[in-house]
Amino acid sequence: VLKKYDCCLQAWGPLAEGQKDIFENPILIEDVRKIVANAAAINRPISVANVEGCAANGCDKDLADYFAIGKQKVKVADDFEKIMNGKVYQLMVGCGKEEYEALLKDVDGARITAWWPRAADITPAKGNKGVGVEKVLEYYHLKKENAIAFGDGSNDIEMLQAVGIGVAMGNATEDVKAAADVICGDVTEEGIYYYCIEHGLI
Repeated sequence: VLKKYDCCLQAWGPLAEGQKDIFENPILIEDVRKIVANAAAINRPISVANVEGCAANGCDKDLADYFAIGKQKVKVADDFEKIMNGKVYQLMVGCGKEEYEALLKDVDGARITAWWPRAADITPAKGNKGVGVEKVLEYYHLKKENAIAFGDGSNDIEMLQAVGIGVAMGNATEDVKAAADVICGDVTEEGIYYYCIEHGLI
């Protein structure tokens, strides 16, 4: 979310006055419905995200723990069905890799990305953080070579590849480190801050 600028890329909340969307890429409604049904078939509650925030049709330990990583709580919504039939940009579900195939059964327009072994994010098949970065750079007329990104999870790889310098955190997974140009300190050691200090960025 680019709240301090004059635009917003898939905002997780209503746009402030003067802001506008510069790119929108919701998951097809029929795919959202199918994913929700697939999750129910394997007894997994699921949370959907739109511009207003997140709403779930239930909660289990994996989903609750996943949200807790970001110091958030799962919000179970009475009007979940109405929300899931609107514009949904992402779905979050507690699961393991062995459940991925069941979750995406008969779904063509979405994919699973994961950075934590007990949960997954389901996003548009042709959407990722790299696409988001490209749209922001295009909007501000910035060159890829003048952009830098930091990441530590597998869902950050496309983002690191979309900029001039892709920096993997010290705690990043091995596939992220392999895709990065350089590696900085661990997130628990303020790796981004010290990288920026060392390179005169702040």
